[in-house]
Amino acid sequence: MVVARPSSAAKPGGASRTWPQRLLLGFNILLVIACLGLAFALTKVRTTLESVPVVDVGSSLSAPQAVDEPRNILIIGTDAFEGLAEDDPVAEGRPLGQKLADVIMVLRIDPKAGTAQLLSIPRDTRLELPDGSNQRINAATMLANGPRSLIQTIKRNFGISIDNYVQVDFASFKQLIEVLGTVPVYFAAPVRDRTTGLDVPEPGCVQLGPDQALAYARSRSLEVNAFGKWTYDPTGDLGRITRQQDFMKRAIRAASDRGIRNPQTAVGIVDAAVSAVVIDDRLNVDLILQLLSQFRQFNPDELATVQIPTESAPDDGVAYQRVLWDQAIPVIRPFWGVDPATGVLPSDVIVDVESNSRGRDAADLITVALDQIGFDAEAFTDRAEDTTTIIHGPDGRDAAVLLARHMERVPELEEDDEIVGNRVVLVVGDDPGGILNEAKPLEDLPEEFQPQSTTTTTTTTVPADAAPPVDPSGIPATTVPEGVILPTDPEKAASCR
Repeated sequence: MVVARPSSAAKPGGASRTWPQRLLLGFNILLVIACLGLAFALTKVRTTLESVPVVDVGSSLSAPQAVDEPRNILIIGTDAFEGLAEDDPVAEGRPLGQKLADVIMVLRIDPKAGTAQLLSIPRDTRLELPDGSNQRINAATMLANGPRSLIQTIKRNFGISIDNYVQVDFASFKQLIEVLGTVPVYFAAPVRDRTTGLDVPEPGCVQLGPDQALAYARSRSLEVNAFGKWTYDPTGDLGRITRQQDFMKRAIRAASDRGIRNPQTAVGIVDAAVSAVVIDDRLNVDLILQLLSQFRQFNPDELATVQIPTESAPDDGVAYQRVLWDQAIPVIRPFWGVDPATGVLPSDVIVDVESNSRGRDAADLITVALDQIGFDAEAFTDRAEDTTTIIHGPDGRDAAVLLARHMERVPELEEDDEIVGNRVVLVVGDDPGGILNEAKPLEDLPEEFQPQSTTTTTTTTVPADAAPPVDPSGIPATTVPEGVILPTDPEKAASCR
């Protein structure tokens, strides 16, 4: 303990303080005020988050896990325009209540490793939807159960479990940009999009406000004034995805530069999201605050961005994108989440529990039991079989074997080349038996379940530069015809803040 000595200049009988004492007292007062301010900010954030609309997506989400475990968050941007002014050009020609998934992204975060990866799925990708139809993936949100149908579509086509769900519309996007003020984007040439209202007449580092930021993020008919001539960007929606991913990095950086790591600043952004952002009912206040805390030092430049490889495949006058599966599997494999050090765990496995109507009760009990163990299980009534069978794809044999080890009675094992990742189908037969909390030893299973010498496990990580290089105009350089875009200046693009 340090005791201050009386000053020789102190007045008799007085309590005058030396300047070090006054400095220390002033510092303590400021510290108390700062702590009170921090407590107020966190309380305000908590109160605000508790008022955010939530959506119940039921068993479509995987089983809850610890906050420090990796998770996949589905982020969708809908084309709903509720909340915008009546004369806003975005609303022109749009039917009220329409909520197609205009933007579909899966953000995988690993709090322990401090890494994040972003996977974009083109909105025109043609896939099988939960109702059995083959449509664009963005139409899934228009089916019954909306978000739940989209989650099922992603899980059943790409083998990617979804842990949380966030939905943003046009109004909330503009509100978020308003809080940031502007987001800087570097353009090597003038660009425009007369469909969305994007208008950048001069090249350089341009600060995009709410209206132009939304127009830029939505632009699918971009024109570039290269060498004095307006030329359409031929990449359409695929080019837009690359621009959106780059814009997300820039927005995160802008938020960081404006002090988003300060809880006081975070309050404004959370407030802006309240009126339009929708989250799942598991993404509670404590979880969000803990995730924000763990990623407070995250560098947006380290966000790895990729998109599902597709090719144009129009059908009957409708524009579709067809998945190029040979190229897509290495891209989506990191989002399956298998740690090569531990191998496949229950949390890595998606289980479709299928039965006929008579077996639905048994299927429901099995689904609940698998969820409690940690599997991502969901029950469906669309298949009738006498024998309980596990069906897996080329990459899912280990997942099928793990599931079989948790089953009281040994099932049949089949392979289906169309099943992707660690998703398996458990067809409930007449006498499926129960589910074991502890996996039985592998050697207790028949020979067909034992490791195969030809089976190899491959792992793929997504490098930070996995996406096509982004030209400062926002167009993927690898897909733009030569001569359309002015030469890129990487230093200017990087220094645009």
